[in-house]
Parts: sequence; C-alpha cells; structure tokens
Amino acid sequence: MGEPIVYLSTWRIKDGKFADYRRFYAQFVDAIRELDRDVVAFFAFGNSDQTEITNVHVFPDATTLERHMAVIGEKMGVLPGELTSVLEFMEPLGVQVYGTPEGQAAAMDQGMKNDGVPFSGKESYLGGFSLADSRS
Repeated sequence: MGEPIVYLSTWRIKDGKFADYRRFYAQFVDAIRELDRDVVAFFAFGNSDQTEITNVHVFPDATTLERHMAVIGEKMGVLPGELTSVLEFMEPLGVQVYGTPEGQAAAMDQGMKNDGVPFSGKESYLGGFSLADSRS
C-alpha cells in the first residue's frame, strides 16, 4: 500500500443554496459508498448558519484517489477544469492537501490554484496507521 492522501476543503455556500448542496452531497456520498469502497473517510461538516462547509476526504493511496476521480467524473460530472455542478451552489475558500496527489486529482488541484483558490498542506508522509489498514 502507498502513502495516504488527505483533503480538507472549505467552501462558502451561496445564499439560499444550502438545500441544493445537501441534495448534491447526498448523491455524492451514495456514489462514493457504492462505487468507491476503498475511500477511508468521506465527511462534510457545516457551520450553524449554513454558510460554510468543510469536507474531510481520506484516501489510503494515490491509486484509490485516482479511482475516486474517475467515479466523481462519471457519476457526478466533477472533472478537472469542470466544476460547474459544484460551483452552482458553493465556491471554494481554501484547500489543505496532505500527501502527494497525482493524475486527475493533481490536475483538478492545479486548475483551482490557477483560479486563485488558496492551497496549503504538507507533501511528506512521515508515518502512522489507520484502522482501515486491517481491511487489507
């Protein structure tokens, strides 16, 4: 198994669009749960006034992240350079990435960086474990 990759992304929900976000995210979760079983964690948290959310996505390795990108592209229309389905109801405030994404994930990150979205994080994995490791 390779090194894990973790994303924390914070988004501003556009006025009156929280219900739309909730519906979109429910579909997103269903697609991931059904087709992307190796994702370690896929969570969203919102503030009390429903104006911001933060996603926490944990992938055990770059291969799983790349497969995840294929699933969200095929099922949800979320592709590098094409975030229209997401941007209808929210806009990115910042992304933290821990680990080193490759392929489609790196392309999507670069597009968001090019659009001025702030990115931070750490590239070097130093060690650790997940209880999901025991599934292997």
